[in-house]
Amino acid sequence: MHLGNDKRNSRIAMVAIILFIVFDFAALALNFWLSHKIEQQAIGINLAGRQRMLSQRMVKVLLQIDNARNANLDATARLDELRVTFDLFDNTLQGFDTGHPTRGGANEELFLPAVTGEGARLAVDEATRLWAPYREHIRKVLTAGRPVSAEVLLPALRQAEESNLQLLNLMNRLTTELEIKTKKEASQIRLYQATAFALALANFFWAFVMYMRRIRAFSQSHNLLDDTINKISASVLVLNSHDRVLKANETAEKMFSYGKGELVGKQIDELLQGKDDNLVGQRRDGSTFLAMHERNAAVLDQQELFIVTVLDVTQQRMTEEHLSSLAYHDLLTRLPNRLLFDDRLRLEITHSQRRNLMLAVLFIDLDRFKPVNDTYGHDIGDLLLQDVAVRLRRCLRESDTVSRRGGDEFTIIATDIGTAGHCEKIAQVVLSQIERPFHIQNLELHIGCSIGISIFPTDGDDAHLLVSRADEAMYQAKQAGRGTYRFYFPPASPA
Repeated sequence: MHLGNDKRNSRIAMVAIILFIVFDFAALALNFWLSHKIEQQAIGINLAGRQRMLSQRMVKVLLQIDNARNANLDATARLDELRVTFDLFDNTLQGFDTGHPTRGGANEELFLPAVTGEGARLAVDEATRLWAPYREHIRKVLTAGRPVSAEVLLPALRQAEESNLQLLNLMNRLTTELEIKTKKEASQIRLYQATAFALALANFFWAFVMYMRRIRAFSQSHNLLDDTINKISASVLVLNSHDRVLKANETAEKMFSYGKGELVGKQIDELLQGKDDNLVGQRRDGSTFLAMHERNAAVLDQQELFIVTVLDVTQQRMTEEHLSSLAYHDLLTRLPNRLLFDDRLRLEITHSQRRNLMLAVLFIDLDRFKPVNDTYGHDIGDLLLQDVAVRLRRCLRESDTVSRRGGDEFTIIATDIGTAGHCEKIAQVVLSQIERPFHIQNLELHIGCSIGISIFPTDGDDAHLLVSRADEAMYQAKQAGRGTYRFYFPPASPA
């Protein structure tokens, strides 16, 4: 009878150990999956933002080709630029729609899978419908003879005027939908991770309870308990009612840097310090690690005991911080990306409303950046963007925020500005800093920037509206000759 129970308990122990290992590997696999998913979503978000820039560039190049036609100038270079921009926009939109090869932000080849989710699909479907006639007009321009005739070019320009703004709005919608989906997926995967960890702990304690029953029935089962907890990847400490260690598995001895049996008699406070999320493990050599623990009561031979399971979560925390950085920061400049900027702007608006303060949003677009990129290549262009990010950070206070919106666009939140004159000073400093020569790999590069400014609460109390109006003001600065700034000014009402 005892032999049968012995075999049955051994089988239960083996199942428990296997399940614990499975749950451990499941948690590790979820970490890798989360990292991969966020990286893929970050690529999609960046490419959706790039579509906006490409759409604007196509309109601009079409206008330049028309100007060249009117002045009887050679437009070959502009047609080449139109072809590159058209192919990149078209391939990326096909990728969002049905999956298609395209090029990433560093001009690398990649396969862009089709988007999923109702909101994202609606945005892509509408953009594809708008793009179809626009696409055909541009193809006619690209395949027409040289010079391009007005009969071919003017319909393309009219179609651009009709479709460009709608395409911009749809790409903004797509970016927002992808950002929302990224947040949801990250939350879901973290829930799966927590569930896997909870199941692993539950499975361990279930196995432990089975062995505690066996200990009460058979004193010889102590050796089996020792063998089992030594096979568990988590550290296990058995404490008496005074929180002194009665037993520790081999994993715990290695984790805390003690020899065999040296943990017995130690107070738990000597090994674990702090509380909850700030719990720190103390090794014998004085070094520390971030820890997570679970404490449960048990009874052995009518004696109250406590089972403490300890995990070293240092690497897990580092992984979470790295994934958070990937999701909320631009990979090239390390500045906050659009997602983090919009979150901060919403928080700053709430703060300003409570304290009756003003804040400003500055929308910055670099002037003469494309000729640098075209002349010296994307590597020099990327280094230039990194230097621009450094200069912009130096122009601001610690309480302000600067982010890379996408391409050669940057945005700034200036808090507690007091007056519009404060914004002017910031804009003037930014203009002067960007106009200074950049020295990159023995090259002296000259660029500039155009700045649009919107102010809370004068120009709106919504984050999206403030950014949109700063963007409009930036285009007014562009039209004024570039290298300057403009405050948002609402259009005149029709008579």
